[in-house]
Amino acid sequence: MLVNHPLFGVAKYRVRSSLGVLCGLVWLGTSLSGCGQWEQPKVEAQPSSGQENATDRPSAVDVMLTKTGQLRQATEYTGTTAPIREVSLRSQVEGQLQTLTVDVGDRVESGQILARLNDDLLLGSVAQAQAQKAAQRSQVATARSQAGDAQIKVEQARLQLQQAQADIARLQTSLQARIEQARLEVTQTQIDAERFSKLAQEGVTAAQTAEQSQTKAKQAKQVLQAEMANAAQQISQAKTAAQTAAKILRSAEAQVAIEQQKVTAATSQVKAQKALVNQAQTRQSYATLRSPLAGKVLKRATEPGNLVQPGTEILRLGDFSRVKINVDVSERELNTIQLGQSADITLDAFPKQRFTGTVSRISPSADPATRLIPIEVTLHNPDGKIGSGLFARVSFSPAQGNTIIIPESALQEDGSVFVVQGEGKTLTATQRAVEIGQKANGKLEILSGLSPNERLVVRSSKPLQNNSAVRFSVLSETKKP
Repeated sequence: MLVNHPLFGVAKYRVRSSLGVLCGLVWLGTSLSGCGQWEQPKVEAQPSSGQENATDRPSAVDVMLTKTGQLRQATEYTGTTAPIREVSLRSQVEGQLQTLTVDVGDRVESGQILARLNDDLLLGSVAQAQAQKAAQRSQVATARSQAGDAQIKVEQARLQLQQAQADIARLQTSLQARIEQARLEVTQTQIDAERFSKLAQEGVTAAQTAEQSQTKAKQAKQVLQAEMANAAQQISQAKTAAQTAAKILRSAEAQVAIEQQKVTAATSQVKAQKALVNQAQTRQSYATLRSPLAGKVLKRATEPGNLVQPGTEILRLGDFSRVKINVDVSERELNTIQLGQSADITLDAFPKQRFTGTVSRISPSADPATRLIPIEVTLHNPDGKIGSGLFARVSFSPAQGNTIIIPESALQEDGSVFVVQGEGKTLTATQRAVEIGQKANGKLEILSGLSPNERLVVRSSKPLQNNSAVRFSVLSETKKP
C-alpha cells in the first residue's frame, strides 16, 4: 500500500495484519499518533537503486522444536489397594484355642508360630497308632520265623527225596548183580545137568549123580526167581519212599509260599499302620498354627479359650511385599493395554508421591452388564508402607515408546513438512516426507521422517518451496533444551 504524506514524502507501508490496516486507516483520517497504542506499522523505505526489494526477503516462519509425546492423554482409572496375597488361617482340627500370639497390624514371618490348640486327644491317637504299629511289626517277625521253619522243612524233604532216589539207584545196581549171579548159576547147573545126563546114559557116571545135577539146576532156577521177586519188591518200596519224599517236598514248598504270603500281608499291614501313624502325627501338628507367608495380620477372628472346629478362621494374613490394584477398563481402551505394561499410580494417602506399577493380569472376559474388563496392576512395596483399602488412581503409559507429535498446521497438502536447516542468516526450509499415524485434538503422530529436537516450520508468511530461504519469527522456538 503506497501512502503520500507531506512529512515523509513517498513511502511504502506493509500492513501485516488486520490491526495494522485498521491503524493505517485511522491514522490517515486523524493524526499520526492515534493508533500508536495498538501497533506501530513496520515501515520499510522504498528501495532505491541497488537495494533488495521487500518481496525478495526470506519468508518469516514460526518454528517449533520437535518433541516426543502422547497423542491422547492417558485415561485415569480408580481402584483400591490390596495385598498381593491374602490368606485365611483356619483350624484343621477340633480343639480349644490355647494361645494366640499376634494381633491386627502385627508383622509376621513365614513359618512363625501364631497360635496353638489343645492337642491331648491328638497325642493319644498318635500313641495308639504307634502301639498298633509295634504289634504288627511283631506279627511280621513271627511270620518271617514261620517262613524260615517252613524253608528248613523244604530242605529236609529235598534231602529225603534225594536219599530215596539214591537208594533206588543203589538197589537197582545191587539187585541186578545178584540176579545176574543167580542167572549164571542157573546156566551152569543146566549145563552140568545135561552133561551128567549124557554120561549117565553112556554108563560113564552113576544115574544118581545125574539126578543130583538136575535137582541142583532146579534149585538154581528157584533162587533166580526169588532174587528177581525180591529185587522187584525192594525197588518198588524204594520208589514208594521216593514218591512220599517228593510229596513231602511239595507240601513243604507250598507251606513256604503260604508263610511268605503271611510275611507280605503282615508287612503291608505295618506299612498301612505307618501311614496311620504319620496321619495321626500330621493331625497332631495341626494343633500348631504357623504363618504360611511373610506379611501382616489383617484380622483376628477369635480369642484364646474358644472351641474351634475344622475350618474355623483364626487369623487373616496379607502379603504386602507387593500391592495389587484392580481397575475396570473400557473395552475401547483394551487394545492399548498389554501384560507387563507400566502404569502410573497416585494414592490419596501419599499425595506427594507417584508410584509405578505393572499390568500383571488382564481378565479374558468382560462384565456383561457394564462391558468393563478387570485389569490387575501390581507395584512393589518393599518397606510395606502401602496398606490395604487405599484409594488409588491409575493411568496406563503407552505400551510402546512415545512418538513425535506435531500440530496439523505443520503438514503440507502433499503430506510433507518443512524443516529449517542452517544457522544465523543462512537458513533454508528443507521439504521432507513423513509417515503419519493417528490424528487427535489438532495434532498428528509422526511414525517416521522426523527426529526429536528438529526445527519444524509450523506457519509461514508465504508459501514455501524446497530449500527456500527463511527467517525466524519472534514466536519461533529455536533453542534446544
